[in-house]
Amino acid sequence: MNTACIHIDWGIDGLRYALKQKHIVIIVDALRFSSAVVTAVANGFTVYPAQDPDKGVAMAPYLGAEVAGHSPGSRYSLSPHAYLNVPPEANKKVVMVSPNGAACAEIVDSGDRAYIGCFLNARALGAHMSQEAAHAGQNVTVIAAGEQRAIDTGERIVYDRKASQRVFAVEDYLAAGACISFCSLARTPEAEVCAIAFTAACKKLDMLLSGSFSGRYLVEHDLGDDITHAAQLNKYTVIPRVENGAITSA
Repeated sequence: MNTACIHIDWGIDGLRYALKQKHIVIIVDALRFSSAVVTAVANGFTVYPAQDPDKGVAMAPYLGAEVAGHSPGSRYSLSPHAYLNVPPEANKKVVMVSPNGAACAEIVDSGDRAYIGCFLNARALGAHMSQEAAHAGQNVTVIAAGEQRAIDTGERIVYDRKASQRVFAVEDYLAAGACISFCSLARTPEAEVCAIAFTAACKKLDMLLSGSFSGRYLVEHDLGDDITHAAQLNKYTVIPRVENGAITSA
């Protein structure tokens, strides 16, 4: 009898706990890391996650990769649109720097089973998790990555770990609920409530994401198109897996 169950947890501490318990994990950072990764992998990219920009720059030459968004001349960025309509001859190895999703993905070690999820691939990922967890007899934990918010700079969002703390992000909670809702495993009460929240919100995702704390930040920086892209439910069937420091299609 299959007793595998799906859980939800939050942030790096939740991820570490889930991995310690040998759970399969799904990392959700809906705006914008997960959406960029899913879009990139669906279009043939290999992504190398890095939390620290300097580390990302240092590792790129060894990987034969480009750094997403490090300089004004960068071809790629954290925008999912950067990975659409890319010429066939383009370099499709990218070091993607992110303070939230990449920070979680970097923790994944050899032997761990970890995937990247969001609204864009929720159905495909949920179905895959149902089969993999049942076959392996392992539980699944969906990790809502959260956002970095300034605590002592007078700014709303900063990407400096010394001046910020990780806080709840509603877009990650709803995207986690999307992944859970398409998974046929038994649910913890917390996972059940999360799925119910997504079901109640699924017809107005674009509005809720745009009005969220992180969404308003993107809108204020003329990145509203990234929200519209991220809010597309089940656009892709790709299942990005984190393995040996790289994210590729499972």
